[in-house]
Amino acid sequence: MNMTIGQQAENQAKFCQTRVANSEKYLGSLCEVMGSITRKTAHIRDKGDILAKLCKDYSDEENVSHSLKAGLRVCAENLSVIQDYRQTQIMRLESKVVRPISDYGNICKQIKIGVKRELEAVKREDKKKIELQKLRSKNPGNSHQISRAQSDVERAREDASIGSKHLEEQMVSFEKRRLHDIKTSMLDYFKIQLVFHAKAIEFYSKCFESMSMVDEERDLQEFQRKLSMARGVPDTEEISQALTSMTTTTNGYSDTLGSSDPYTSTYELTASDHRRVRISKTSTMYGDDEDDDEDDDYYDDDEYDLSTAR
Repeated sequence: MNMTIGQQAENQAKFCQTRVANSEKYLGSLCEVMGSITRKTAHIRDKGDILAKLCKDYSDEENVSHSLKAGLRVCAENLSVIQDYRQTQIMRLESKVVRPISDYGNICKQIKIGVKRELEAVKREDKKKIELQKLRSKNPGNSHQISRAQSDVERAREDASIGSKHLEEQMVSFEKRRLHDIKTSMLDYFKIQLVFHAKAIEFYSKCFESMSMVDEERDLQEFQRKLSMARGVPDTEEISQALTSMTTTTNGYSDTLGSSDPYTSTYELTASDHRRVRISKTSTMYGDDEDDDEDDDYYDDDEYDLSTAR
């Protein structure tokens, strides 16, 4: 079916209008979900800081169970490192995923203005055509008014044609950018998650190993010994060691068989005692860390740079 230039321009404008509305809907939802994920990640980071601080404080206060003390200290240090990586994850999600998608609110708004302007130009052309037809039917002999009406129709048709070309160029540019940004943002999201979880596995494995080394029997024996001493019962182990030391004196030298700390060599701390465990009560990026969902309450691309972490 043959269509006039005005009908073609109108169909094109309506197609663009539907396309932009669809993009605005789903990109808006995508931005909202990505922002929610980022805020929840910041919330998990804050809870991870608290967990690391608790492990450190518990380790500092533990003076009986030596192997548990060492295990908690190592856990605190590695948990703190994981939260540093999580902070870098949050910063990358914000800059590489959320921000580029959020720009489409204004982009779609500008495209819709262009579509509206084109539809108005098409309607103006149709109106001028109708006026010309009425004038010809009522006053066929009034050549002056008919000529002026024809000029108005031509001017409206030209405006609609220019607007149509401009809208077409604008939509091609929009589509090109939209395809690139969605692809890049999703690839960045998956890469950020992969890098973080690879690092998290490494340090969670160290936490798991340190807690696996806790010797429950020896710590229990040590507790029982301390409990007996607290009741005033002599420590039979220390008495036995002292007697053995006295009986093994040779040539004026004493070979002491006992050890003041039987756990030191077995559970020597492997990490620095001076690591600072930080606690952030709120997300510096998002403010309050309250959940906004109904179901719940730059960079080197290859590896995180902890110098940028909090």
